[in-house]
Amino acid sequence: MAALWLAASRAMAQDAAGVDDTPRDDASATTLDTLVVRPDPEEVVDLYRFRNPIEVEPGALDERWSEPPSLEQLGKNGGIVPVLVGMAAQQVQKGARKIPGWKEPVQAAVARPPPLSEEQAARALRLQEAGEP
Repeated sequence: MAALWLAASRAMAQDAAGVDDTPRDDASATTLDTLVVRPDPEEVVDLYRFRNPIEVEPGALDERWSEPPSLEQLGKNGGIVPVLVGMAAQQVQKGARKIPGWKEPVQAAVARPPPLSEEQAARALRLQEAGEP
């Protein structure tokens, strides 16, 4: 491809030199850099890779399930020791919940009584309608 380009550029330069009728010496000729043309890399197809033909929508199990970390992820997160410490902390938390009198961190909401009784609310309504502070 590059050789064809160089040949075409020399032919065009000779044609241009003939039209001008001015002599050109070879020292003034411009040379182009060599171009390397490579095809785009093709996707590597693994014929033995399993492709599931059925697409399943995520369900309740997918929300609760998490894959265990790979060895690469363990290495990036500091190794096996922090993972084991976290697992031990989870077990301690499970054991602490069995202690009598333990309260869960998240508790059900209890509605408080209204701030005014019915008599006080009626009095406040009368005062508001009368325009008094």
